[in-house]
Amino acid sequence: MKLEKQIPLADPPAPAHASPHAAAHPAYRPDIDGLRAVAVLSVLLFHAFPAWLRGGFIGVDVFFVISGFLITGILLRELEQGSFSFAGFYARRIRRIFPALLLVLAACLAFGWMALFPDEYQQLGKHVVGGASFAANFFYWAQVGYFDTAAETKPLLHLWSLGIEEQFYILWPVFLLLAWRRRIDPLLVAAGLGLASFALNLGGIGHDASATFYSPASRAWELLLGAGLACLQAKRAGRPAAAPRLPAWTPALLSWSGALLLAAGLALVTRHDPFPGWRALLPAGGALLLIAAGPQAWLNRHVLANRLLVWIGLLSYPLYLWHWPLLSFAQIVESREPAPAIRAGALLAALLLAWLTWRVLERPLRAAATRAEARARVAVLALLMLGMAAFGGYLYLNDGLPTRKPIEDSVANQKALVLVEDRANAEACKKRYGFDSMYEYCLLGDPAKDPTVALVGDSHAYHVVAGLTRYYGGIGENLLMLGTRHPYWGLDPQGDPYQQATQQMLELALATPSVKTVVFSTHLRFYTVPEQKVYVDAARETFRRLLAAGKQVVFMHDVPLLGFDPRSCIKRAGVASSATRVPCAIPRAEWDAQMAQHREIAARLAAEFPQIAWFDAGKVLCDKDQCHAMVDGRLMYRDNNHLSYEGDLLVGQRFAEWMRSRQP
Repeated sequence: MKLEKQIPLADPPAPAHASPHAAAHPAYRPDIDGLRAVAVLSVLLFHAFPAWLRGGFIGVDVFFVISGFLITGILLRELEQGSFSFAGFYARRIRRIFPALLLVLAACLAFGWMALFPDEYQQLGKHVVGGASFAANFFYWAQVGYFDTAAETKPLLHLWSLGIEEQFYILWPVFLLLAWRRRIDPLLVAAGLGLASFALNLGGIGHDASATFYSPASRAWELLLGAGLACLQAKRAGRPAAAPRLPAWTPALLSWSGALLLAAGLALVTRHDPFPGWRALLPAGGALLLIAAGPQAWLNRHVLANRLLVWIGLLSYPLYLWHWPLLSFAQIVESREPAPAIRAGALLAALLLAWLTWRVLERPLRAAATRAEARARVAVLALLMLGMAAFGGYLYLNDGLPTRKPIEDSVANQKALVLVEDRANAEACKKRYGFDSMYEYCLLGDPAKDPTVALVGDSHAYHVVAGLTRYYGGIGENLLMLGTRHPYWGLDPQGDPYQQATQQMLELALATPSVKTVVFSTHLRFYTVPEQKVYVDAARETFRRLLAAGKQVVFMHDVPLLGFDPRSCIKRAGVASSATRVPCAIPRAEWDAQMAQHREIAARLAAEFPQIAWFDAGKVLCDKDQCHAMVDGRLMYRDNNHLSYEGDLLVGQRFAEWMRSRQP
């Protein structure tokens, strides 16, 4: 999202010989700034208090339409006057977009230097690259997956919309220029491209919702709606005598219809709905009608053009940039959703920072200047943005600078928060078994030898693989970890590629003669409710097949699910309000309640299959009163349900003791 501010002095007056279109194009419409205010306030309210305005996120779609309308109007006027140049167009984009964005990126990096843990700072560095290169939408699109972190902990997530707009403006001026030179009606070009983009949007929403949300191809139609309106108005202005006279009540009808569509979107669309899809017609169509109504429509003149909304609209771009990092950093520091007072304070701080950014940075940089001064400003801003991207890449490639002085006191526990991956071993294992997709994952203690033990399960098998590999390797065995979704036989994958790969992994464990022992570890617990019976039956069939094949079966009960982020147990440097959680634990009764139904079903399965050995990993972390996320000053968890590397090794050590105690 961006704000293309319409200041009358920013554009040269129309020359005497200019067409009626050039002279009639309005230089400034306060009602559009008011519409910007409605859009940005909707987004802010949704992000801070989503229950208050369920569809507030559609404010971004309103900005897309506004942007397409304003920029296309400027481009058409320049084409008509013969003054258009790509260098001039992109220089204006740099002067408008870069100053506030650079400031926000620098502030995020400065705060991160003081307060973020290495994995968080590394991720921030990656997202700075995406934001500075206007490719954030592609970065977040690619990150959607099983191990992805929550959206609320990505301080630059909101830059996806800015990426889509700037990608659109790489190509749209080219299409307009070609149409102009070939005397093709720009309105037809906007309509054709818009229909194609809308078709991609409708076709993709059910197939790949994430790609449809972040792709510029499936979002361009919203900008093209505004562009088409600008083309239509330019056409009417260029031929005023031929333009049909509209009834006097038309502006009122357009404005009130637009307001109704926008209100319906804010009230009815939710984050759980497939979006954009057809639902995006509500905000996009509403914005289109409100702009088309013109500045003299009663609603536009008396509501949208009131001084408060216009003032907020002038600040909407920096306000949008500031609000999400403040809310996101509050979420990170608190390790949970911040209290309402903190969220409200973040919005007030964003408003103050937005005003300061506009007053102290943006206005002076956009002030009148000689041609040489303007070029120098553009060059400096471009170099600064390149430097910002380079520094973000440096952070990412250097693991978030784990030796930073502000965080050196808690280095050991910060490492516990990082997922440890042996990628070389994974590649060797996948090559041995011919796996060629991300859904087929394995590790093998010694890739040159046949496996004798198979560890089967999801990420809750992965988080005990190091400890079990150490134990089995120490007694001459070779452990093979096979990644799955729900690790049981014959479950309907329902289009889930991980569940499709699960069947292959189970068959491999069953059919490998050298594998004598199969260990199960999964987040999926057994429940007594009828709809969960399918998993119990699948587990029963899996155990039956393995035991019939002469395999020894070991089942690991899951570790406790924490009700908090273990990061909250580590004090953050540079944040006075950061408090270490004491105790870093949950009550033992809470874990017992979590496991009650699971234990009931597991007891029945144990009676049915007495050959199975059942290991309780949770007891490693629990005493009679509490289940601990930190043992002897070291974090045992990397998030609220996965063990850290230290926790992995501790469970492996206790597993080894348990196995030795079972030997005669």
